[in-house]
Amino acid sequence: MTKTEFFFSMLRSAVTQQPMGQFAMTPYEFKAMMEVAEKQSVQGLIIECMVNNHVQLQKRCVINMMKFKNAIEADNRKLNQRAVEVGKIFEDAGFRYCIIKGQGNTLMYPNPMSRMPGDIDIWIEGSRNQIAQFVKSKCPDAQDGRLHIHFPIFDDVEVEVHYRPCFMSGIVSDKRLRQWAFENADTQFTHQVELPETEGRVFVSTPEFNLIQQLAHIMSHFFIEGIGLRQFVDYYYALSNAKHDVDYETTLQHLGMLKFARGVMWVEKKIFEIDDRCLITKPDEKIGKMLMKEILEGGNFGRYDERYTARKMGYLVRGATDVWRLLKLAPIFPSEALWGIGRKIVNQKWKM
Repeated sequence: MTKTEFFFSMLRSAVTQQPMGQFAMTPYEFKAMMEVAEKQSVQGLIIECMVNNHVQLQKRCVINMMKFKNAIEADNRKLNQRAVEVGKIFEDAGFRYCIIKGQGNTLMYPNPMSRMPGDIDIWIEGSRNQIAQFVKSKCPDAQDGRLHIHFPIFDDVEVEVHYRPCFMSGIVSDKRLRQWAFENADTQFTHQVELPETEGRVFVSTPEFNLIQQLAHIMSHFFIEGIGLRQFVDYYYALSNAKHDVDYETTLQHLGMLKFARGVMWVEKKIFEIDDRCLITKPDEKIGKMLMKEILEGGNFGRYDERYTARKMGYLVRGATDVWRLLKLAPIFPSEALWGIGRKIVNQKWKM
């Protein structure tokens, strides 16, 4: 079994809660697995596998593992509490909101504290002008972006306020996606839950909404910079928790996402052995293998991709490098690649 295959086995065990049986790991093997886990931003799940399967480790590895575990859990508690607080800020001001991605996804995990936390993404109902004015009334130095505005209301957690929950590069697909989100918004702004170990409730997106919104998120990041396994774990839980009495395939076709979705289904099946009843379209091996190659090469949001080290040399060089990457993807996704190049140009102008 290769290192990658062994890593997939450990990740699958944690995600599906299926035991691997007790086994031992040398310090070298422990370090190697944690390095791959860091690249894919799934350290908490690999630790979950080790704990659940009572992996035999040397004492120093156990100490390091428990330090990681405690730190991840502490970060999740902090983000959960901050999500409640930021939601109340907008709710008290008369805005409807919904926590998307991130902390909303943790609720679907068997152990909500095992997901690697990031920032808080919050979708606000209202016009761009209304939302931006409110954010800047609280934080005058808030940096407005093309798709969201940063809300530096906390010193210890980043908050991104989204004008829309998802987007596409293509004009027609993006217009249709915007309409789809609008039609499904009311359910999201009224879906209230309690985050673990917090006082208070928040509004989060439903698993059914996540099947489209988070697929658009994966697709968008894939063509912008790259995507890692953390997002595919989140999507596994969306697939497993959503109701499947809806024709998702027709929606995906209408939104221009069906071809990409079939590749995602193959990855979900290959890594996590997901039940066919949870799939929303037929897997495509050719596209799936291409996605898998990019996932393994680039890691979380493409940050570890050694093929494109020039990305670190500034906005203009990064933009040119990303355009080259898109051109290499064009034979399989010609429309997405061409629209993605246009979007990269717009993004670079925005940042400048």
